[in-house]
Amino acid sequence: MSQSTDNNKPASLAKNISYNALISIISYLFSAFGLFYVSRVLQPEVYGRVEYADTVVRYFVLFAGLGMPVYALRACARCRDDKERLNRVYSELFTLGLVLALIGSAVLTVLCFTVPLFISYRSLLLIFGTTMLWKAVGCEWLYKGLERYRYLAIVTLVTRVISFVWIILAIHSPEDVNYYAVLSMISICGVGVINYCLLGKLVDHPFQLRFNWDHMKPLLIFFAMSCMSQIYGGLDVVMIRAFKGDYETGLYGLIHKGKILLAFFGSVIVSAVLPRVTAAWNRREQDRFRSIVKSSINLCCLINLSVMVFCVIYARDCVLLMGGEKYLAAVDTFRLTAISVAPIGLSNILSGLVMIPTGKELKLLLVDIVGAVVNLVLNFYAIPKYSFDGAAMTTLFTEALVMLLCLYFNSKIAGFRIRDMFPNFRIPLACAIAAVPAWFVRNVGSKVLYRLTIGAIVFFGVYGIAAYLMKESTVREGVKIVFERLLGKKKRGEQAGDER
Repeated sequence: MSQSTDNNKPASLAKNISYNALISIISYLFSAFGLFYVSRVLQPEVYGRVEYADTVVRYFVLFAGLGMPVYALRACARCRDDKERLNRVYSELFTLGLVLALIGSAVLTVLCFTVPLFISYRSLLLIFGTTMLWKAVGCEWLYKGLERYRYLAIVTLVTRVISFVWIILAIHSPEDVNYYAVLSMISICGVGVINYCLLGKLVDHPFQLRFNWDHMKPLLIFFAMSCMSQIYGGLDVVMIRAFKGDYETGLYGLIHKGKILLAFFGSVIVSAVLPRVTAAWNRREQDRFRSIVKSSINLCCLINLSVMVFCVIYARDCVLLMGGEKYLAAVDTFRLTAISVAPIGLSNILSGLVMIPTGKELKLLLVDIVGAVVNLVLNFYAIPKYSFDGAAMTTLFTEALVMLLCLYFNSKIAGFRIRDMFPNFRIPLACAIAAVPAWFVRNVGSKVLYRLTIGAIVFFGVYGIAAYLMKESTVREGVKIVFERLLGKKKRGEQAGDER
């Protein structure tokens, strides 16, 4: 499980990003496959009970976490070169996390026996509520802070597969709902237990309790940021239901989920690179700090800009693939939402890799508050008048505003200039070049999946070639790493053949 945290080669960061992306993809895929199967077996009414209980518990997990995932990751990354300090910080955060999880579990238990609405969902709420304890003892933030992403990817894959297979084999009727709830917790429970059992390899005393309430203030700031992000991230869906109806909410809900999937890569980069930039800032390695941030911006824009352009061109087919012909009224909404992926990705990098490592979380909280207020005010005007298109326009405007505010604050940190925080010109130029042939083949074939496949091959193929020929550094570095790996495997194979 060992994984060097001192390797400063770009390939090491590429591995971290790859493994972290793999963790997210595994979670998305198995959640989707489980949804397709379980929603049919449990039937809408019973599955609705499961979704309600799971949604309620997520709020308890949010409050019990109290900003711990990001704050603790940063705290561990800052002291990873000092084992004694790491042991102390780990013990303090572990103790605080465990206390918060116990308090959250106790409150949920009391509510399950006293609140009439919760009583009918008691068994599901109590089963899902164990998430708080499993996350507290698992200390995933420590593994991420020390860059054990390969280990986390393996554990996530193994536990997800076991949970999914067991559910397929055991859940066959709506009466199995409680059994399903237990089996769905296998992946969370498994990760928590395995992580705790292996903590001895990272720290000296895994269960040493040490109270330090000095962590509460920054934790509350990170918690407030999480709340603000969730408020303006999902506020539009709630307001569409309030002002319009189930039909409009259904259309926009599908597009909203699509946006989350399209924009996930930025958060993957932040989670993978945050320990490295935090360590560089803590060691006062300003040049290395700026270099990593700049490379991360290029990588994020390399992915997000291309995804944005492709989705704008193939918006109709994307909507058909996600929901079918009944959702075609939301094609323009999807285009607007796809455009917002670009500012979302850049603001994720600027906030997560500059403002958080440098301790500017209060400024980031201010940015989130401004975003939430602006989103709320504009939605009150836009949704009644323009329905879900208005919500998409508001989202695009809000995300652009948040990005500009992040640019303003970041221009005063670590000697960054505004032009340093944008991708190099080769990336948008390569997108423009690739868009031309992709536009002309967008109507090839009668099947949606066939058109999207051909379009993706043409667009991303031309995009990659154009970026490589224009000597885009991130693309060339990626191609170099791939060829080195392939040649290395070929040489090892030849050597093994010679030995035989």
